[in-house]
Order: sequence, then structure tokens, then C-alpha cells
Amino acid sequence: MFHELYNELYKHYGDLQWWPSESDDETVIGCILTQNTSWSNVKKSIDILRENDMLDLKRIREIDETKLQEYIKSSGYYTIKTRYLKNIASSIIDNYNKLEHMKNKDFNEIRSFIKNIKGVGNETMNSILLYALDYPVFVIDSYTLRLFKRYYGKEFASNDIKTGVEQEFDGNIFRLKNFHGMIVQLSKEYCKKKPECNKCFINNKCIYFSGNSK
Repeated sequence: MFHELYNELYKHYGDLQWWPSESDDETVIGCILTQNTSWSNVKKSIDILRENDMLDLKRIREIDETKLQEYIKSSGYYTIKTRYLKNIASSIIDNYNKLEHMKNKDFNEIRSFIKNIKGVGNETMNSILLYALDYPVFVIDSYTLRLFKRYYGKEFASNDIKTGVEQEFDGNIFRLKNFHGMIVQLSKEYCKKKPECNKCFINNKCIYFSGNSK
């Protein structure tokens, strides 16, 4: 079921190399910064952090909070996000020393550990598990729920999508990453809050478009 949509998106987008980062530490930092804001705002903060050699969890842990707030201001909610970045950096370093040591361990152990870090909700947790640590989970966000409702013509529970995609993709990390990335891209370009269905390359198979084009 979900493979068909994946294949349609892949014909158009190919490998988006999503999540766009240069290191696992940068990915974790980006996952926190992207909460409740656009990626364009996050990128501004990431660029500033990179210029100041701060895309490193150990440096995030040690930096003065006021200085970190200045660096990530463009991401919004920068006071709260500074605390969240400090929380996750300290938790990872204190318990595992570095992200690399969290890979290839018992999935439930790592999932439970990340879930219990203050400031990490389900979407952020799954993004970290998939994109930073290479665990085979699927990330559900508002883009996914909106697209699936329109494309398939029915409401899905988040867990039903997550379980269905993970089962169909059978642990394929590349597809799990790329599927989410392609959904984000399509949602930004075409399947917006006010959709641009006439321009969309999958409209011939989309139930929402079929119902509104008659």
C-alpha cells in the first residue's frame, strides 16, 4: 500500500539525502531546533552554530546558555530550546559519552532513554532514532498526516501509519529516511495547507484531487 506512494514520489525526487546534516551530532541538534518552526529558520541557526564550531554535543553541553540563545535565536522559542539542547547533550554524554555508543544497542533501551529526556516528544524522538542513530522507525509529522488523508481519502491514526510503513519497508533505513524526506518536500511544494493540486505530479492517483476536480 505505502510502497506505491513511495515509488511515485521516488520517480520524481530520487534520493533526497534527508536529513540534511554533516554529522550525527548536527542531526540531533537540528531535531531539537526544528520543533515548531520552519526548516529555513533552523538552517540559519545551524549555519551560525557551524561558523562558531558548535555543532557538537559536548560543546553544546559546556557553552554558556546566553551565548547559545544568541546563536539559535532564528529558530524561535530559543530560551526553551536552549534548555532542551542542554538536556539532551548532557543526557547523552553522561550516559553514553557520544552518539556512536548508542548505535546497535537494544532498541527499547535507546528509545526509552531518549523518550525520557525533557524536551523530546514522539516526533523528535523518532527523528533522532532514524536519522542520527539509524534505527528502523518511521517519522510521523503533520505533513504525513495531511498528505495521507488527502492521497488515500481517509483519516489515519499516527500509529497505524507508523506500524504499516515500518512493516512494509521491513527495516530498510534508506527508504524510511527518504520516504519522510519526500513527504516533507511534496508538502512544501504542492500539498500545502491550501494545496496546489493542479501542479502536483501525483494528482492522478490522489483521492482528494479526484473528488475536487469533478
